[in-house]
Amino acid sequence: FSTKMAARRRRAAAAPPQTPDAKAPRSSSAGHLPRPYRPRLALLLPPLLAVRLYGALASPITDCDEAFNYWEPLHYLLYGRGLQTWEYSPVFGLRSYAYLAMHAAFARLASSVLRSKVSVFLAVRCALGCTSAVLEARLAARTCAWASGEAGVALWALLLSSAGMWHAAVALLPSSFAMLCVLAAWTAWMDASPALPAGSPPADRSVRKAYGAAIFWVAAGCLLGWPFLCVLAAPLAIDAVVALGLRRFVARALLAGALLAAPSAAVDGYYYGRFVLPWLNLLLYNRSAASGEGSQLYGVEPWHFYLRNLCLNLNLALPALLLAPLLLLAGRLVPAAAGEPPPRPGRAAVLLSGGYLWLAFYSAIPHKEERFLFPAYPLFLLAAALAASEARRVAAALLARCAPRRAQRGREGGPHGVWPPLWGLPAAALAASALLSAGRVGALVSYYGAPLEVYSEVYSEVSAALSSRADDSPLRVCSGKEWYRYPSSFFLPPGATPAFYRAGFDGLLPSPFSAPPPDGSRAIHAHFNDGNRDEPAAYTSEDRCDVIVDLELPGDAAPRSRAGWHVWARRPFLDADRSPSWSRALYVPWLTAGRNVYANYSVLGRQPLMVMLHGSV
Repeated sequence: FSTKMAARRRRAAAAPPQTPDAKAPRSSSAGHLPRPYRPRLALLLPPLLAVRLYGALASPITDCDEAFNYWEPLHYLLYGRGLQTWEYSPVFGLRSYAYLAMHAAFARLASSVLRSKVSVFLAVRCALGCTSAVLEARLAARTCAWASGEAGVALWALLLSSAGMWHAAVALLPSSFAMLCVLAAWTAWMDASPALPAGSPPADRSVRKAYGAAIFWVAAGCLLGWPFLCVLAAPLAIDAVVALGLRRFVARALLAGALLAAPSAAVDGYYYGRFVLPWLNLLLYNRSAASGEGSQLYGVEPWHFYLRNLCLNLNLALPALLLAPLLLLAGRLVPAAAGEPPPRPGRAAVLLSGGYLWLAFYSAIPHKEERFLFPAYPLFLLAAALAASEARRVAAALLARCAPRRAQRGREGGPHGVWPPLWGLPAAALAASALLSAGRVGALVSYYGAPLEVYSEVYSEVSAALSSRADDSPLRVCSGKEWYRYPSSFFLPPGATPAFYRAGFDGLLPSPFSAPPPDGSRAIHAHFNDGNRDEPAAYTSEDRCDVIVDLELPGDAAPRSRAGWHVWARRPFLDADRSPSWSRALYVPWLTAGRNVYANYSVLGRQPLMVMLHGSV
């Protein structure tokens, strides 16, 4: 006992005295944060949840592929009725029922509680938005620890305000699911980033576990969502091989693949009636784009299409994204702030390189759609946040070198020991970006929200009509040139069926599933083809329609001009061809309304139906 006491006295005597003078200095150089701000997940999450729930309730469906290839077959799995596209034909098998089955489990639970199919639709969207919010908050919180509190808060602010994330997070699309997997995978990758030097497998079990989680989420995104995600994840795979060794990497990749591929193949085999690998079929189909077929049949765009698109969806974050490599390199010359990790531009470059690779890859493909960029949105915003943080650090270092007295005054009187303009400029840029994003979100809701509004009214009105009819024959709700804005059968009550009449489109439209699952999903429609060739059987005559939803543009021969048709609802919808480009891109209160031109998005009913609903016309 006396020996232990003597050892304790010797250690106490050797320890330096704990006085205020022995504490670390408040700041060692200009621009350093003495006490890094790292907000907790509980603080980051509620604002993200609020924004994502608003997106779930208000965001329009901007891509007909979402309605016909995902919402329609999801409706079919739930209710036994829906429209089938050629991609779901057993002959082609390009789409996975396993992806839909994940959402159908929650949707079936929601449908047992909610009576309206519109409510089930919104419940699925809310679940998607909440999942995205949680993963976004985790990535922002991890960035605070991995890079700096400043970079993490900037990333959170960009995720919160981004117009692109606003509608991507609630979309029922494999590319949106791949985006969720990227959020989870890159959070795990940051946990694994402080690995041992290249070439030596990490001895820390937690690091190996983090790499395993990142590999699993990438595999989930590829096999259940978007197989092209392997392009974006290539840098992660290379880094995992270097850190873990080839044998360990292959073992983890095969384990993740087996855990995901087996149930996925079983679900797809059940609905298709044969062994199908949709991810492989999709890759092979898009390979034919090199010969002018495949996806090119649905339109081509110039190489700068995505840059123009990112101007709308990322606005001021786009210049920061493009300048990020240079700013990260310059930041290497500046020492880290007290309590912050040292600058790691090499690690950051590896972490972000997948986003640039993705942008280059898809810019080189002729067929382009906005949804193809969804998986890379988190990486784009992460690059912008790191660039903004490094720009402030570099500016603070230059100030300390060129104007040391001003830098000293800033350390003494500025917030967190930083000259106020060095905080004010990034904050002003984030605020301006948020305002631009709010204008873009406002434009999407105000200018293009009419289809969801009128179809919601169709649901309630047609439900009332069906409940008062003596016979049980279905009501046909038709659309013509507006077929691609049809939001899905979730907006039609039981007893109503969707139909399309000819109005200028000459491509292949979807057809109803011939029977409930799995018989209907295994049936083969002889007219389905992968060449987008028209099929007359997919159309009906206007004379057989009970309700028509149409956009009334100047010069159109609308059904309202014919005897027996009456309008029961109208909503304003932007006439893009006759509106200025800047005012149709952004909504500015009291300014854009007077410059834009609007048409009527109308619901028309036959006279007998109107009398049944309202008693008179």
